[in-house]
Amino acid sequence: MTSYCVRHFNPFSPERSGFRQYMKISIIGTGNVAYHLGKRLLEKGVKINQIIGRNAAHTEGVARILNTIFEADFNKIKTDSDIYIIAVSDSAIDSVAQKTSQVIDNQIVVHTSGSIPSTILKPYFKNYGSFYPLQTFSKESQPDFDSIPIFINANSKKSENKLLALGKKIANNLHHLDDDKRIIVHIAAVFVNNFTNSLFQIGHDILKKENLPFDILQPLMLETVLKIKNHEPSEMQTGPAKRGDLVTIQKHIDYLKKEAPQLVTIYELLTKNINPSIEF
Repeated sequence: MTSYCVRHFNPFSPERSGFRQYMKISIIGTGNVAYHLGKRLLEKGVKINQIIGRNAAHTEGVARILNTIFEADFNKIKTDSDIYIIAVSDSAIDSVAQKTSQVIDNQIVVHTSGSIPSTILKPYFKNYGSFYPLQTFSKESQPDFDSIPIFINANSKKSENKLLALGKKIANNLHHLDDDKRIIVHIAAVFVNNFTNSLFQIGHDILKKENLPFDILQPLMLETVLKIKNHEPSEMQTGPAKRGDLVTIQKHIDYLKKEAPQLVTIYELLTKNINPSIEF
């Protein structure tokens, strides 16, 4: 097994000091990450120099909220920003970087992806890296940046220090993480967030089909998360799979075969993941 070390940055260390109050930040993108990152920067007094997006009307709306100007034409991007943050979908990073490279010279350009290597920016920029906030973002929910881990990586120490200075303005939980390790963090995050939320939806749908309210599960959901704050998840595992309760498991499968056959495979796979000795 390979052992990895994530370097945590002391908020009071010299390498995180010296953020220039006049540092200008441009954000490329208008989705959830761009929106919340921009709001946090604004709240902390960081100058947002410009918002860039493909849809002029939508970009204008985000720019108004973030008290800045907007641009939909990549050829008219302001060139006096210190850091350009590309906060777009993973599939769009390369094309956006290519367009942005036509007007950017020595400034730092980063993306916010957890799965795309920072080196995707190498063909286009002299100074590049990643600025990855590990959180799920939606317009309806206000993220707690004080607790969100932000993983930083850059192709030079000078650029990294500038990104750290920026990170210090908006968060307390900063780490250096290279591309290879960041994708590992992202894989784990997909399991604990995206897949877990999908399981919440399954529970919601099962209850809805029987005219039962979803909120009856919420105390259980909260307790499950709270228990693993101070314990290994394996230590807190309960349920029929953990107990090897084949009678209860078969009752569940019989119900699913009748009412939601598409969920049988999921149920069996998760059951065997908890208890590999169980056979179906």
